[in-house]
Amino acid sequence: MITGVRRCTVVAVLALSGCAAPSLEHIPLPAPSVGSQSYTLTATFANALNLPLKAKVRLGGADIGQVVSMTSQDYTAVVTMQIRDGVALPVGSTAELRTATPLGDVYVAVKPPPTPGQALLADGDNLGLGSTGSAATVEAVLSSAAVLVNGGVVRNLTKLVNGVGSAAGDNGDAFRDLVRQSAQLTDTLSARSQQIRTALDNTAALIDTVNSRQHSINELLAASSPAIGAVDTRELLDVLDTTGAMSAQLSRFPSLQGTDTRSMVADINALSRAFNDVVVSPDTSIVAMSRMLPPVVKATSGTAIAGKGTLAKLALGSMPDIGYLGDPQFHGPKRADWHFLVGSLKYTLFRLQERVVGKGP
Repeated sequence: MITGVRRCTVVAVLALSGCAAPSLEHIPLPAPSVGSQSYTLTATFANALNLPLKAKVRLGGADIGQVVSMTSQDYTAVVTMQIRDGVALPVGSTAELRTATPLGDVYVAVKPPPTPGQALLADGDNLGLGSTGSAATVEAVLSSAAVLVNGGVVRNLTKLVNGVGSAAGDNGDAFRDLVRQSAQLTDTLSARSQQIRTALDNTAALIDTVNSRQHSINELLAASSPAIGAVDTRELLDVLDTTGAMSAQLSRFPSLQGTDTRSMVADINALSRAFNDVVVSPDTSIVAMSRMLPPVVKATSGTAIAGKGTLAKLALGSMPDIGYLGDPQFHGPKRADWHFLVGSLKYTLFRLQERVVGKGP
């Protein structure tokens, strides 16, 4: 009996060994499916990124379908999506490629329009390039971060923070002064709020008055328009140009600009102070000027002016008169002076000769 059982076991092992067992690569993997009740939509993307086949299609975070195929057409990616039946997508919906995590798979996120209408997308409809887009990829985010770090933005921000800290001074003295001055300014404005309100009210009243008299102002302008038209604008422009040229010439003088040690304004101020001192002085008298007026009037009453003068003391030589207390250098010409006069004339003639013939004596 035992021998018979052994024979059956051997036969069973030989039978199993004669049949080839299936390998793992031939076993179908489970995949999500939307079922037979579905409809198809296509979306045209400028760049499909790393979108895989059978990628999920989501609406508000919920799976509503999957990608069934992708083709290239006119340098764009045309993605065919299978949407579960019963999911109503209004016309104007958009599709965007997103990633669930920084290193996760790419999926298609469908977003309805802000104000959905009554029309719905049907089987075979297409979402054009204007209704599709792509979110920022991991590569783009890393590139932006690299530019942010290596481009000097962080370094400049650090310098700015350090500069603000240095400007604040030791223990924040400068910042404390700034806060104190700002508080004083706020207190001053608050104390004068009534004055500011009054000024604003007066301004508003003035504006209302001007608006109420707008008709009178328009009549005045209409009445003055003939007079304005009679003025020759060319002559007025010539006068303005001449005035501008005169101002430009006058501005070149340092005394007018006030940049010199002496200024016309300073001189006028000095004269004004002198006149003011004369006016307010109690000892001011014009008696001496009044005594001079008759001789001046008499001397200028005819076609000529007569005058009479007397020189009581005049030294005609190098030695002054006996008892003369004046300057000994005040005297008439001597022989040496005539020699000096002749020498200066000769020097002038020699220089003139050099200019004319090109050489001196």
